Amino acid sequence: MIIRTEKKAPTLNAQEPYKRKLKVLLSPVLDPDCKSLAVGLSIIPAGGRSDNAHHPEGEMFYVIHGKGSILVGDEREELTAGTAVWVPPGVFHQLINDSKRTLKILWVLNPPGKEAGIIKDGSEADSPILGRNP
Repeated sequence: MIIRTEKKAPTLNAQEPYKRKLKVLLSPVLDPDCKSLAVGLSIIPAGGRSDNAHHPEGEMFYVIHGKGSILVGDEREELTAGTAVWVPPGVFHQLINDSKRTLKILWVLNPPGKEAGIIKDGSEADSPILGRNP
């Protein structure tokens, strides 16, 4: 069994214009026995957004609390608590918090990979934007 709390998760504080917190809860980088996926949190302040990213991993998002929207390719959909979204590998996507409250989203990468950059960059306080694509 592997257990990691949000408080103890490696955290990257991404800066403007994509200010948000990214936390890695599970990853093979942290736990070699966790080979098939990576799990973490995106915490986006009111009016914030993620970078418009794409990567070779597929990614699932699940809204824990808050409201916002997600841009996947050319499609934009509203997000509310309890909503799950799957983004296929290689497709551009962006999380947008167009509300006045914090948006908290659980993400799962399959296979794992991109979270290694969050762990590495999160070791430096107030790292620059995490928006590099492979």
